[in-house]
Amino acid sequence: MPHEASLCSKRISLKIKIYSLQKTLIILFVLSFTTLFLLEGPLKDVLFPADSIEYFIPPGLLIDDAWYEVIFGVNTVGYSHLFTKAKNKGGYIIRSKTSMDMPILGSMEHFDLETTMDLARNYSLEYAHIELNSSKYFLKGTLRKEKNNKFKISIKSPSQNTCQYIDAKSKLINSSFIPMITNYIPLRKKIKLVFFDPFLNKNSTISILNKGRRHIKINNRNILVLEFAIDTGSIKAQAYTDLKGHILEQNLLGFKFIKTDPAELFKKKFNRASFDLIQDFTVAVKNIPDKDKLKRLKIKIDGIDINSIPNTFSQSVNRNDSTIEVFKRVPKKILSIPINTEKFAKYIKEERFITFSSNEVGETAVRIIGKERNAFRIIKLLMSWIDKNIEKAPTISIPDSLNTLKLKQGDCGELSTLLVGFLRSVGIPSYVNIGLVYENSRFFYHAWVSAFIGEWINVDPALGQNIADATHITLTKRLRNQLEIVKFIGNIKIKIIDCGY
Repeated sequence: MPHEASLCSKRISLKIKIYSLQKTLIILFVLSFTTLFLLEGPLKDVLFPADSIEYFIPPGLLIDDAWYEVIFGVNTVGYSHLFTKAKNKGGYIIRSKTSMDMPILGSMEHFDLETTMDLARNYSLEYAHIELNSSKYFLKGTLRKEKNNKFKISIKSPSQNTCQYIDAKSKLINSSFIPMITNYIPLRKKIKLVFFDPFLNKNSTISILNKGRRHIKINNRNILVLEFAIDTGSIKAQAYTDLKGHILEQNLLGFKFIKTDPAELFKKKFNRASFDLIQDFTVAVKNIPDKDKLKRLKIKIDGIDINSIPNTFSQSVNRNDSTIEVFKRVPKKILSIPINTEKFAKYIKEERFITFSSNEVGETAVRIIGKERNAFRIIKLLMSWIDKNIEKAPTISIPDSLNTLKLKQGDCGELSTLLVGFLRSVGIPSYVNIGLVYENSRFFYHAWVSAFIGEWINVDPALGQNIADATHITLTKRLRNQLEIVKFIGNIKIKIIDCGY
């Protein structure tokens, strides 16, 4: 029995280390969809003779006080509340709050996301505030219009307080208006809208297809709705609105947001014990024996576009038969720092969530490595320090090197981001991989690090692997691209073809 208890503890500990990406993607998804804004401009293929958003929305349509039950599978996991009121001098205030409890390895992880939007009379954005809170982490962001569509954006987290100015090039319209715009999309017609995410400071395109009218059952009532398919390129969703454009139900990533009576919603006893977020987002496969001794793994992957998976130094993608071969790369050539990084400039510089030059990340890395100059031994020293000083625990946050160092807690996303911050600060090119890793007959969504030490190698700070095993399948490179793999969740099917030892 003690041996069984020990094994169980190890399995739980391992899953804590590798589950990070699922919750990070959920947070980023909710955050991104809340903060997306439509760039006003000509709207082609829409049945309305105008190119300005105010023509699409009759006065008073926005006034609403809507509650949504959030369901994952068949389990209620939280709620979302959208409240809109008119301002005395014209315009609108839109407030929303999403509160969710997600079961992770037998414990409940809670987070709240609140937003406030201040809109002018023509619905363009004047001010926005967003706030994310979990047990140890918070993120606050404000977006304030200055003049001529220039905005001041401020972001505050446990370790950062930054401010910058951005030019949106056009008026910003809150994405809450998507359903109302859809009223004017011809039947079976698809339109594309350009959106701007101020917190990632980039544009993206969303396509919306009007699939027509149909009856669906919502809260045991048959209701005539308009059905729309929404595609961001990374995320596919279905939305059902009433004939005026108010959202009645939205489905994405296994979640449902269903409009409901708040009195009925809060009467419910939420039954969350029957599922686990990790297990629901994994990919089941046959057992791989002695995976630590594995030198090569060949798999066949279905359910997704194989062309979206990159070839890397450690994996070869055959686009003809949808197979991938992954190799464990043991370094033969090891350099000493400083390394000539001219060819790898993008893997040595600071990014939004990987900072080190003016904070404790760089100072800590220098202190850890001391006089060591061998690049591989430096990786071992940094990995050892992370293992001893950063608690491996489920952490609801957006991975950030400085936040992780200050909070002293994280899972695969946070640990990988911190390690990259350490490595870049001492001149070792590196980046975060987003993909899958095998454990106990399942592939889990995961994050780890690639580093150049004379040749590229994979290292996994969450699993404590100085040389990552051959079950690490890269779906996308670099942390900023992690939302791209949302399109894989629930669609990937993997078959083990061959194992080489």
